[in-house]
Amino acid sequence: MSNVPHIDDHPRFKRLGDYLAAKAPPGKLPGRQHIDPIELGDLLPHLMLVDVVPQGEGEPRYRIRLIGTDLVAAHGSDPTGKFADEALSGGQVTDIMLGYAEIVRSRQPQFRSGKVASPGREHIPYRRFAFPLARDGENVDMLIFVFVRDS
Repeated sequence: MSNVPHIDDHPRFKRLGDYLAAKAPPGKLPGRQHIDPIELGDLLPHLMLVDVVPQGEGEPRYRIRLIGTDLVAAHGSDPTGKFADEALSGGQVTDIMLGYAEIVRSRQPQFRSGKVASPGREHIPYRRFAFPLARDGENVDMLIFVFVRDS
């Protein structure tokens, strides 16, 4: 994982990246079934799991499956169960959704920095890494994120 830009910027990024790399079957992406939340206890407040929900036509949508307590505090509410494009606000939403689609397409982790995109909270700076997950090792069906708040 050390050849991925920004992965060494914060210990959380490297920890999750190394964990997922160790859990992945050889030559495949890890899936949710490979992750043991107990092994990630220190990261849980900073994690988000997002389901990739295929649509009949066009791009998939992204439903928030789980969001850590630190992220709920930053967001100002718990968006679990909502689609990401409904839970976010501000001018970043389109860019964020395009970023999610790029992770699904490329099957590669992605770094992003910005400000929280939720109503009334747009001023909170963050950095995050998103990693693709695939139950079958090939087709991305979930994304896992780890966040760092810079406030």
